Amino acid sequence: MRKFLLLLSLLGFYNITIAQVIYPYKDIKLEKPADYKATEKMALSAATFLITTPFIEVDEARGGALIFLNAWMTGTKDYQFYFQGIAQEISVDKNLLSLFVAAMAKYTLENKAEAVNPIRTEQQTAKIVLTYCDDPKNNFKLKKKLRKLLEDHLPANN
Repeated sequence: MRKFLLLLSLLGFYNITIAQVIYPYKDIKLEKPADYKATEKMALSAATFLITTPFIEVDEARGGALIFLNAWMTGTKDYQFYFQGIAQEISVDKNLLSLFVAAMAKYTLENKAEAVNPIRTEQQTAKIVLTYCDDPKNNFKLKKKLRKLLEDHLPANN
């Protein structure tokens, strides 16, 4: 009986621990330029979360991370994010665009020197998104037309 109670309590702690992994992005204040620099790691965390967890169309955690990431990307002065070219072309699918935005932020924050080149960033972002979409665990259905658009922007040496 004691073992059963111990197991039950450990499972309870496990569920609480898992629930606390998701950061409450809605509580992050982005009011002055210093806030954007201070929350750079959180922006990377939000981007990583979005492109490493299975896709769920209506999900509070994903939605909060995306809203925060969008606010951070549009307000930061330390990085330039270009939403032209392929981003405009895939904007017909808001779910795909959200993955693209997260992948762009992740690539830019992890590859600061290379990310100054918008063409390179676009290519690598397309590669990240295709990798995400090709993994059946992520539960994301990519339309053939949009797949072709992404594939057309891949780097020559893949």
